[in-house]
Amino acid sequence: MTYHHELRVAESIARQAGRHILRERAKNMEVSLKAPNDLVTNVDRSTERLITAAIREHFPDDDILGEEYGDHQGDSPKVGAQRRWLIDPIDGTVNFTMGIPLYCVSIALQVDGHTVVGVIYEPNRDELFSARDGKPATLNGAPIEVSDCPKIANAVLVTGFPSGRGEEFEQALEQFINLTRTSRGVRRLGSAAIDLAYVACGRIDAFWEFGLSPWDTGAGYLIVAQAGGQVSALDGSPYHVEGRSILASNGALHAELIEALKL
Repeated sequence: MTYHHELRVAESIARQAGRHILRERAKNMEVSLKAPNDLVTNVDRSTERLITAAIREHFPDDDILGEEYGDHQGDSPKVGAQRRWLIDPIDGTVNFTMGIPLYCVSIALQVDGHTVVGVIYEPNRDELFSARDGKPATLNGAPIEVSDCPKIANAVLVTGFPSGRGEEFEQALEQFINLTRTSRGVRRLGSAAIDLAYVACGRIDAFWEFGLSPWDTGAGYLIVAQAGGQVSALDGSPYHVEGRSILASNGALHAELIEALKL
C-alpha cells in the first residue's frame, strides 16, 4: 500500500485540530495536573476528541492510542495487518499554557508496529511536516532534508527532560551538561515532536531524550528517517516507539553522539 489517502486525511485532520487549538486557547482555558510536572488542559482533551472522531469517520476499523484517553479499539475484529493511530493532541502543553508558541499536533499511523504515515502540525507558524513510508518528507508540501553537519563541535542539538525526577532525569542533566560543553549549543524547546520535525528540516542537527511515549515520537521518527536522517535508541540499538529513549540525527553525527551520550 502507498498510504497516500491516509496521509492526506491525517494532514487535513491535523490542520483542523490546529485551528481548534488556536480558537480554544483564546477562550477559557482550564489547566490541571495529571501527575507532578505533567500538565493537561481542557483543550488537550477536546482536541483529542476531535481527532479521534475524525479518524473514526474515515477509518472506523482502525485502533487509536491517544495521550489523554488511551486505547480505542476499531469497530471490526482484526484480520490481516494491525493498524493503529497514535495521537498527541498538543505536544508541548506547558508551552501552550504559558503562551509560548512552540506546540503542535502529532498524528501517526502504524501498521504492524511500524509507522507508515506521520504528520506534525505547528499551528502558530502554519507549518505542516509530513511523511509516508518510502517517500520524501515534506514541509508544507516541499521536500525537506536533514543537515550535513559532520561533527558535534559544529552542531546545534536539542533535548528534553523526563517529567519525573528520578535516575533518567539525572542522566539527562549530565548529558545536557556534557554536550553543552562540546557542541555549538543545546536547546530545550519543550516539544519532542517539534524537536524531531526540526531535525528533519535541518534547523537542528540532532535530538535525544529519555522517557517519551509512543504518541510523542510516532510521527516524528518517520519524518526524520524520510528526510534522510537516522533514528535509534540512545545506545544505537533499533528504535521502537515503546522504547525508553530516542536519538535522532542527520546521520553524520550519529556514531559520535552514541559515544558522547554514554554515561
